[in-house]
Amino acid sequence: MIGAIIGKELTEIRRDGRALGLLGIVGLLLVLGLTTGLATENAREREVLQAQADDAAVFLEQGEKNPHSAAHFSRMAHKPVAPLASFDPGVAAYMGQVIWLEAHSRNPAMFRAAEDAPGLSRLENFSIAGVLTLILPLLVVLLGYGSIAGERERGTLRQLVGSGASPTRLLLGKFTVIAGVGFAVLAAAVAISTTFSLLSLSESGYSGGDLALRGLSLLLVYGLYIVCLTALTLLVSLLVAEARTALLLLLGIWVVTVVGLPRLSASIAEQVYPSPDSASFWEDTRASLQANRPPSDSEDYVAVEREVVERALGRELREGELDDLEINRGALRLEVSEVIDTEAYNAAYAELFTNYEKQKNLRQMLSIFSPAIALQHLSRTLSGTDVSAHEHFSVEAELQRNNIVRAMNEDMLLNGAGESFGYLAPPEFWESVPEFDYRPPSVALAWSEGIRDLTILLLWGLAAVAAMFWFGGNRVRV
Repeated sequence: MIGAIIGKELTEIRRDGRALGLLGIVGLLLVLGLTTGLATENAREREVLQAQADDAAVFLEQGEKNPHSAAHFSRMAHKPVAPLASFDPGVAAYMGQVIWLEAHSRNPAMFRAAEDAPGLSRLENFSIAGVLTLILPLLVVLLGYGSIAGERERGTLRQLVGSGASPTRLLLGKFTVIAGVGFAVLAAAVAISTTFSLLSLSESGYSGGDLALRGLSLLLVYGLYIVCLTALTLLVSLLVAEARTALLLLLGIWVVTVVGLPRLSASIAEQVYPSPDSASFWEDTRASLQANRPPSDSEDYVAVEREVVERALGRELREGELDDLEINRGALRLEVSEVIDTEAYNAAYAELFTNYEKQKNLRQMLSIFSPAIALQHLSRTLSGTDVSAHEHFSVEAELQRNNIVRAMNEDMLLNGAGESFGYLAPPEFWESVPEFDYRPPSVALAWSEGIRDLTILLLWGLAAVAAMFWFGGNRVRV
């Protein structure tokens, strides 16, 4: 019986010009999202690779130079293009792409793509994820709004039930067809996007296995979204008497839960946990730096001096040995300053990203009113384009800054005794300074970040399906 119902529903879809037309529009939008996403991200990838090569060439070819002078120009940390940024660009375009690894300062990421884009290039933000989140629900609504209400109006619902089709089987057959069409569109979009991303792995350096798992994960979470949408659509069609009423109600639900609430939740989160402006952030950071610096004759300062020298020498110092060592005292003061200030910088940035996390947590609470909010969080997390992915890059870039500055200060400390800032490092020294070998977070870490959103989306799906079958089995009005 279920097979017959599925066959009947598929035949009606083939005969429905509106459904086929919207399906074609969705397909065209997905192709447009894919091509614009790939073009944008491929261009950015080429820019990153070229900028990395130029930065390395300038640094390695600077000849004889004082290490601390070089540390002020230092290197640039370029954020690689996220593995599935062509699928969901997320917030990547607004978080910056390059961090200047300068001595004495932890800089924010520069060159936000959104700032470089002119007003007419907003199409760059058009994505597959946006189509699946915003437009695919309309396809589900069009396919399902009249599934029960329309049958009731035509009088065919009584015939179906009278011929032996139980309400549960009837719902299951219709649910299978509608969700199946949505899932077919989803599978094609994710498969093509993931395949193109896999083809560019040779340049990006991402793991093929990790990228494939991200694609499967996106298939899962968007699949849950489709299940939820289909169940809600059939539920509304069950509860109203006319197909027209069902369509109006479903369009209203779409406007509120898919279009309105995600934007409203972001506004509410920003109002409750406002992001600090640049001026106040740096004012607070400078005050924290000043408060965190101990006097040069204090025990804390001397302890850091000892730590710095022991790390440079690779051994522990004997009691009183520090005062007798032939080292560059200027370099020692510079490295001590770096160690002390790094603590304050890390605390300031940790507080900043904690505020972003609070905003996300508040949006998660509001996702009990809209599964689209939880889906957006999961989509960005699994695509590697959320705030957490940027925080990971920022933290790793800061570790690299510490490594570079320490290498330069230690060279001056050990080899520039008695020369103060007149010491010049030989040209071959620059090749010994470590390169930035960034390893982005794995899909396992992404899942640990998104488990609460997955739980919310899963609960939405279970509740919608349970309500659909409960009302279908107990309160169908024939």
